[in-house]
Amino acid sequence: MEAQEHLERALPGAGFAAADEVRSQLLGAAELAALEAAIRAAQDEAARVAGLFESEDIVLALDEAAGGFQADEERLEALRLGAAAARDEAREADLAAGLAARCLASLTSIAAEYEAMVRSSRGPAERAQMLTGLADAAAGRGENTYRMSLTSYVLAARLEQVALAASERLVAMSDGRYLLQHTDAKAARGAKSGLGLEVVDQWTGFRRDTSTLSGGESFMASLSLALGLADVVQQESGGVEIETLFVDEGFGSLDDQSLEQVMDALEGLRDGGRVVGLVSHVAEMKQRISTQLQVVKNRNGSTLRISESLDAVR
Repeated sequence: MEAQEHLERALPGAGFAAADEVRSQLLGAAELAALEAAIRAAQDEAARVAGLFESEDIVLALDEAAGGFQADEERLEALRLGAAAARDEAREADLAAGLAARCLASLTSIAAEYEAMVRSSRGPAERAQMLTGLADAAAGRGENTYRMSLTSYVLAARLEQVALAASERLVAMSDGRYLLQHTDAKAARGAKSGLGLEVVDQWTGFRRDTSTLSGGESFMASLSLALGLADVVQQESGGVEIETLFVDEGFGSLDDQSLEQVMDALEGLRDGGRVVGLVSHVAEMKQRISTQLQVVKNRNGSTLRISESLDAVR
């Protein structure tokens, strides 16, 4: 009875009206075991969390939050300055990158224009190179190993004609020994070539330079060239005749036989209708020239005198 009374007094304080209501709230063994396990798990989690709050990192964080942590101001200031410098460098790098990009775009455009100009100028450049080569060849430069200009090349053709015509005279004057022949052999030490003359000695069969001729032979060769040039000019002048020729000096270098042969050649010209004037101080010439214009010197000056030599050899 006493227990019943205690139960009835305790029920209102526990929030129950009757004992049957209490019995309806009682848990089974399985449910009780589950609740006990949940309680133990909650207790274990609470212990783990409490252990975390006791770790060094959490303690330092709590001290810093509470004002217990003292920052290194010098190091912090250095870090601030470093960060500011890094920002400046980043900004400058960004500007440099932008400038480089613009320069690259400009260079790309210039390169494209240059390639277009190269392609468009290739034709004119090749033509200019061809014309330069042609001009060098005509002027005796570049690959023109003979250094023969176009003018010399044209004159060389005429010189061949003159040498051929002169040889006809020289053969007669030299008693059939010498001929003149044009040569385009390459000159020594890079000198211009193409207008050379050589002497063909028909007695020996050798060719030699005109500088090897003696004084009299040189005079005959020069006279033959002058007469040969006159013949070629007359042939190329369209019918215009050269009726008068003057030969100035040189006869003193001839021996008697050579003088005889030269005078015979000049007499042949006169017989062909030409007037031949000879200028000379050689006394022997008086015997071969019929009509003479003599210069007489005296104290009052020089006078001219026309003389007819009846003893002149015809």
